[in-house]
Amino acid sequence: MNQEPALPLKPMPKWVEFVLTKRFPCALMVVFMLTSAYWFNVLFGNIPMIGFLLLLVGMLLHLAVPSVLALVLFGGGLAYSLQVGGIAALMILLLSSGSLYAVLVFIALFVLIPVMTAISIQRQGLGQASWLLAVSLLVAVFVVLMVAMNSDGLKEYVLQLFKPMFENMITEIPVGEKEAVASVRQLQDIMVEIFPGMLVMSLWLTWWGGILFARKTARVYGFYQGDESDMLSLVLPKKLVYVLLAFAAIANMTDGNLQYIAVNGLLVLSGLIAVQGISVAHTWLKSRGMMNTIVVMYVMLFFWSVMVLAFVIIGLLDIWFNFRRNIVSTTGEK
Repeated sequence: MNQEPALPLKPMPKWVEFVLTKRFPCALMVVFMLTSAYWFNVLFGNIPMIGFLLLLVGMLLHLAVPSVLALVLFGGGLAYSLQVGGIAALMILLLSSGSLYAVLVFIALFVLIPVMTAISIQRQGLGQASWLLAVSLLVAVFVVLMVAMNSDGLKEYVLQLFKPMFENMITEIPVGEKEAVASVRQLQDIMVEIFPGMLVMSLWLTWWGGILFARKTARVYGFYQGDESDMLSLVLPKKLVYVLLAFAAIANMTDGNLQYIAVNGLLVLSGLIAVQGISVAHTWLKSRGMMNTIVVMYVMLFFWSVMVLAFVIIGLLDIWFNFRRNIVSTTGEK
């Protein structure tokens, strides 16, 4: 139950092997992927449909950069992946006219965090790696916000980021629609309150999916070594519960920036625990051959977000009781 089936080994395409095994071409590819949305917009932005499609492609390439660094780590090791990241950082320094801020953000978000997560997957398994990735992204996002914020505080800075968008929405509302204006204001307050946590969870899902895809790719081509458990076996460490309780206490006992950080940290950790709860439910339904119900579960989760609370409860209980240990499939196999 905890192991993926062995994947057939395939020969790697020659051009891919060349790019991934040479530091400069690999770094050049990373920089191209990172900046492709900008270049596609500059070159093709005036062409109505093609420009829009290429912009989407560029955004997807941008988000795939962590998976490339993870793939390089799996194949070449820590030193090689950091060398590729360092060369790419120098290229970004030149492209950004010497912006150290852009370079530091790139190194933190696109090099160090995915590389450290990939190492953790190899050595410690999915549970520890997922927790490391979430905490690293949480710290990175709040460091970026704190560097950019004004003296009024984190929450006020995020409010200023969202204010123009919501003011435009309010101007579109007919005069006299007080309830509609109040609803927009309420939505603004909610978005400002949870924006950092939602951003971290969005990055976590993207980075995590990309790194797992890199691991699968490395297995296909025969250069992955380490933990091979599948996503459905995800088990978070018990200490996560204590950190969750600590965030809850801080959120209720403090105010200002500390409270804001704790609330969003609580949101991120709850999201992680919900992922474990979803894995438990998926495993149970799969063991009974209820594949259509699995599809319905994910569709309902997408459209009815309150279901997340149920999965948080299941995930919390699973951390202590390990429900999947005793799940037996309809074929009699665990």
